[in-house]
Amino acid sequence: MTTARRSVPVFLVLILVVLAALPAAAGAATPDPQFQLGPLNPAFVEALHDPIVGLGLGRMPSPVEVHVNAQATMRAARADLPLPSAYDLIDLGRVTSPVKDQKQYETCWAFANTAALESAILSEQGPALDLSEDNLIRRSGYFSSKYDRYWSGGWDFMAIAYYTRWAGPVSGTDDPYDYKAQTGSVVKHVEGAAMIPGRSTDLGNDLIKQLVRDNGGLSVGMYMEDGYIDDATSSYFYPDTPDSENHGVVIVGWDDSYPVANFSSLDQEPAGPGAFLVRNSWGPGFGDNGYFWVSYYDRGFARDLGLGTYGGCTSYSAVADVTDYSRNYGYDKLGVTDTFGYVGRSSVWAANRFTAASVRSITAVGFYTLSSGTPYEVWAGRSLTTLTRRATGTSSLPGYATVKLDAPLGVTKGAPFVVAIKLTSPDGNQPLAIERFAGSGGEVFAPANARPGQSYVGAARGRMRDLTASIPRANVCLKAFAR
Repeated sequence: MTTARRSVPVFLVLILVVLAALPAAAGAATPDPQFQLGPLNPAFVEALHDPIVGLGLGRMPSPVEVHVNAQATMRAARADLPLPSAYDLIDLGRVTSPVKDQKQYETCWAFANTAALESAILSEQGPALDLSEDNLIRRSGYFSSKYDRYWSGGWDFMAIAYYTRWAGPVSGTDDPYDYKAQTGSVVKHVEGAAMIPGRSTDLGNDLIKQLVRDNGGLSVGMYMEDGYIDDATSSYFYPDTPDSENHGVVIVGWDDSYPVANFSSLDQEPAGPGAFLVRNSWGPGFGDNGYFWVSYYDRGFARDLGLGTYGGCTSYSAVADVTDYSRNYGYDKLGVTDTFGYVGRSSVWAANRFTAASVRSITAVGFYTLSSGTPYEVWAGRSLTTLTRRATGTSSLPGYATVKLDAPLGVTKGAPFVVAIKLTSPDGNQPLAIERFAGSGGEVFAPANARPGQSYVGAARGRMRDLTASIPRANVCLKAFAR
């Protein structure tokens, strides 16, 4: 069970020491302006060094925060299609059955993301797929050992990285949840994921509701503790602000009129009506066939707890058949583990150089944006000096996006080609997602690796330099897709 109490693994403490020792900025190999790494998410740092916060985590906070501005929240409130007062993905046939059981492992994060993706596939007219949590856990790429992967928890960006590099999803039949290594064929390609921070108010739920309605189940975090659920009504309410989250679940609906009386057996009742319908990962024997209700007034559910983004809320916004693209070029196995920008500059350029495996043209790129309203440009060419602009746009929400090129890039088998992006921060944060190594001794948290000649960064298109010259074992999170 996710809420089991245990000691914080020693390797997490070692990781914190190493991460704290890494420089926030350096300019040794970079001309003016000086580059700057984004700060680690305070919730992530807190979970690593605080013995109280770190106990029993099944859903760790992400090292990287995402940011949503007021305009994005206001758009959800005044959407062209008004949000109903009650909504239920179960009744609409947009969730899979039955509810699965994570058993004794700290793997709720994987079950939440898998259920959200299964729901997104059903929301796109199916089919209903049983996807493998086991494959996601073992092949996430994080941590030093299989034991760590099952017992150290995880966060949503780990799942997004696994899906977008086409490691999965695979069928649950091919790789069942049995702690054993098995393989299977990828059954879908994830092309988009939206991630938002937790709620800041009890009733500020429009953006959460919009994502559930539009994309299906939403992976979120909560604070789960015995004694705060009304067993007769399967209703949960935690009235105090916790120091952390400890469990990952999926929102599958809501009811603005859900009665306060359904919490009557608890020591304290919510201040008003309204609750989310939530899918758990403790099997159909928990709650109402595996589901339960959480009050809008719960202080630890899908919340920004004041420490930073405690994992965020993740919706799978674009899922396609495996025939959409024939090849995925990318270096970032782990996805985003840090952010990058330049002191005094809102924009950053980044590029990846690949070697063409066939003559199939490059028709799309994939990358992360970490703030809503981030303007981007996509460029491509045979070299860094022959790049031409192929697409422009602005991200509506943070997350991962696949952007099609206005004009495909022809390539020659065995010859290099380059894709590049320009990102402009709308809020002063470092806008570029990068993957970099973090570890100490024999314990490894993020075993990233990189070689010179792969990733480039710069404050201007004509001044991009090799990223490994400034940050060894680091790559730009930027993919290219062949038709």
